[in-house]
Amino acid sequence: MISTLGLYRPRDTPLHRAPAWFKVSLLVATTIVVLVSSDIVTSLGIMCAALLLLVSTVPPAKVTLWTIAGTVLIALLSSALFMWRGDWLRAADVVADLVAIVSLALAVSTSTSMAAMLDFIATLARPIRAILPPDTLGLMFALMLRALPEVAQIYAESRQAARARGLDRSLRAVLFPTTTRTVGFALDLGQAIHARGIGEESDATHEARSKRERRRAKKAEKTAKRLRGRGRRRGPAVTQQAPPDSGDSPADSAPEGATGEDTMTKEEAFERLLGPQSSDK
Repeated sequence: MISTLGLYRPRDTPLHRAPAWFKVSLLVATTIVVLVSSDIVTSLGIMCAALLLLVSTVPPAKVTLWTIAGTVLIALLSSALFMWRGDWLRAADVVADLVAIVSLALAVSTSTSMAAMLDFIATLARPIRAILPPDTLGLMFALMLRALPEVAQIYAESRQAARARGLDRSLRAVLFPTTTRTVGFALDLGQAIHARGIGEESDATHEARSKRERRRAKKAEKTAKRLRGRGRRRGPAVTQQAPPDSGDSPADSAPEGATGEDTMTKEEAFERLLGPQSSDK
């Protein structure tokens, strides 16, 4: 299982119960503080707190001691220039900063499972889900963490085989078998992932989202075309004729060619229409 990779050991400690985002944020904030601050008292205090926090997680003793010893050695070599100049406080500050950062990183690694860390990485990748699905990014980190120890083991075995043949000083005898076996491991791992369908669900989800977006764009384009077609069929607006002013005379408002003598009432019009009929009777 990937969850047992590295220094993680299931324990019931306060740091084990803390969420992954809190531990990573604490590590980042502590790193910024120790790099910005140049006070030896602050650096020593943070180093002691980080060491106590590491001890509280009950880490593997052998690996932890070797890691701290290597960190102290590298810190002493890094501060050798300050010691040569006689700046002992600055040298102690450099050593304390490196030990504090490495100790807190070991505490986070010891108390955080790989599954929780991958979930945290997938959560951080949500803003870029349109470019890269979060599950795919988490899978990439899991494969990287799985491949690193495997490649290291392949290199050690190739070096031992070359040494057994008396070719321990030949780079070709070490690099060629290492490269060939690493490529074979990658191919086998890819076939195993493909056979189990891992990662295909996120690709299908991303493809379905893209199809939905394309359908929405086509629908919006069709709606815009339909609205433009309706506007063209309606044609230009018909202007209404302004009514005549109330101050115009009846002669002005009458039709052309009509005068005041031509106007008659309804009774006169009926009499003229019925007049010939009455005379015939």
